[in-house]
Amino acid sequence: MSTHKAAVIHARDKPLVVEQVPRPVASTGDAIVRILAAEIVPYMREVITNQRPYPLSIPMTPGNTAIARIHEVGPDCVTLTPGQLVFCDITIRARDNPAVTMLYGVHGAIHPAAQKLMDGVWRNGTYAEYARFPLENLYPLDEDVLLGRLGYTINDLCLMTAYLVPFGGLAEVDVKPGEVVIVAPATGRFGGGAVGVALAMGATVIAAGRNRAALDKLERIHDTQQRLITVQLTGDESTDTESFRAAVGRPEGANVYLDLSPPTIQDSSLLVAGIRALGSFGRCVLMGGHSGNLQLPYGEIMFKGIRIQGRFMYDRPHVLRLIRMVSSGLLLLGERGGITHIEEFGLEEIEGALDAAGRLSGWGGQVVLKP
Repeated sequence: MSTHKAAVIHARDKPLVVEQVPRPVASTGDAIVRILAAEIVPYMREVITNQRPYPLSIPMTPGNTAIARIHEVGPDCVTLTPGQLVFCDITIRARDNPAVTMLYGVHGAIHPAAQKLMDGVWRNGTYAEYARFPLENLYPLDEDVLLGRLGYTINDLCLMTAYLVPFGGLAEVDVKPGEVVIVAPATGRFGGGAVGVALAMGATVIAAGRNRAALDKLERIHDTQQRLITVQLTGDESTDTESFRAAVGRPEGANVYLDLSPPTIQDSSLLVAGIRALGSFGRCVLMGGHSGNLQLPYGEIMFKGIRIQGRFMYDRPHVLRLIRMVSSGLLLLGERGGITHIEEFGLEEIEGALDAAGRLSGWGGQVVLKP
């Protein structure tokens, strides 16, 4: 039996161990990929150590979204071929019930049916030399365009997920060119991605956050755009509402509010301020990690006809659209997208990679694992 190296969790209070394990073999409905680079999200150590108590099936190999080459395909594969460069999406859905979703290598979800997916064939993620993926989770990438004409690197392509997650929410509420989109907080990894992708969709973007220096950095990144306005948050609901309204600069209000509140935000003041800055028939998308109950301005939501939409990750059509946006040059990656600091780590350096990712939590830095 062939083997490969993989980082394995044996206990959530112990470090990852790099081991030789059996290499997966392709079967019906899946393919085996050779990992070229896997991104590491800032909070991944918190997941592994149970500081974020996401359900994981231990022992297992964790992981995040990756760029890879096809190594072997199952007998029912009709498009993918060995050697092909692909984007590997970790959002795995049950084929007999797509509402049952898990994040491969990150989160078994709270539904028993989703946990079953992680308990079985989808237990081991991308912090390894090879990984198994459903065929529908592998997206061909045009090397001639992306690596050739546009001059991106494999590391640059790993950044697509930071755009893709908020794009799922923005696409869900059908953001149109010329609309006004408020993003808050906008200075973290997914917030910064939301700003970039909303601008690429043709929207005017109001980016909000507490850190003035981080907001100034966003302005420098997008200094060729005339459609970015930044707002410094105070934490006071009425002050932030007025700041949003002033930034919108028109009586009819904003069209969309994308809420990316992290778990550290425990009240509803930011969400309420964003909703109150929306105009009639505005859309509010909830994509953050807020873990408590919410208090909302019921009357204002009702009379304005405001739509509140929850969105977890994205769907297959969103991935295809985003890859087209990148391939066309509409959405920029790497230094052109504001990523000025990239750290690479080998598989044996996984613990250092997790630490580095935790330090580079804002927009502008990136950590990749190169098995």
